[in-house]
Amino acid sequence: QESAGNLRVEYLTASSSSRLPSSLRGGVVSLGKFDGVHRGHAAVLQRVKSHGERLGAPAIAVSFDVPPISILQPELSPISLCTFLRKAELIGELGVEAIVQIRTDADLLKLSANEFFERFFLDKFGVRMLVEGSNFNFGKGREGDVSLLRELCDKNGVALETVPPLVENGREISSSRIRALIRDGNLGTVNEMLTQPYRISGVVVHGDHRGRTLGFPTANLEEIRTILPRPGIYACTCKVGETVYPTATHIGFNPTFSQSVLKVEAYLVGFAGNLYESRLNVDFHARVRDVEKFDSAEKLVEQMNRDVRQVIETVS
Repeated sequence: QESAGNLRVEYLTASSSSRLPSSLRGGVVSLGKFDGVHRGHAAVLQRVKSHGERLGAPAIAVSFDVPPISILQPELSPISLCTFLRKAELIGELGVEAIVQIRTDADLLKLSANEFFERFFLDKFGVRMLVEGSNFNFGKGREGDVSLLRELCDKNGVALETVPPLVENGREISSSRIRALIRDGNLGTVNEMLTQPYRISGVVVHGDHRGRTLGFPTANLEEIRTILPRPGIYACTCKVGETVYPTATHIGFNPTFSQSVLKVEAYLVGFAGNLYESRLNVDFHARVRDVEKFDSAEKLVEQMNRDVRQVIETVS
């Protein structure tokens, strides 16, 4: 058992005989990827919370430590929208009591839909109620659907509610659509679909210190595990300690200085201090402009000053 903020974290495997602790058994459960924790996910988890309160039962979100597709067809596996810690934080904000991570291994991938239902929902969870999206699939090869799930629930005395996809302006809110919008740099629309602004997390490393010589010392981020917006300058915020700083973030190459290595550089407006080796969370709010090549460092600095003013105006 661990914790992520105020959220309990439990881990289970298909092969072991371990079960959830008694305090979490008999709960209201939803199994899903919850990648990015968008508003469609929130609609499902809010029903989990509501039923948990009504029944006096724990409200539990369940996910896989690694998406099965990343093992079965790694070339088709999408880049994540959030880290596990971010996912747990966002799910916790929706009032869910615990998140359970199921280990994705060979034993899990062999389970048929019926076997998965029996081993996890009945044996390991002792589930009282399930809440799932109407397009839910489970078991080997995603063979189980909502129709089979309802049949198994009815047979075993488990309540079931299915929640339709959240549709706005004729289009479904989905993780795949959000990924496409991030790649396009459309962070405004992305954030309308998420429960919190889109975030990347990276470790601050030493760069070439050129930003400092230009008057804009930047934090160079590496070890980013989630999808990046397309190259450009973005209006962001970054919290260090208890202070939230307006942040101008550059993603891409630096053509003015003939650099061909893609970098992620964050300039925290008003911050003074050492961030090296720390992990920085950067929340994206809007795209400011494309990456451009300038005739001189002076022209670049003039544009950077304009960028900073726009960032402050955007996030204030």
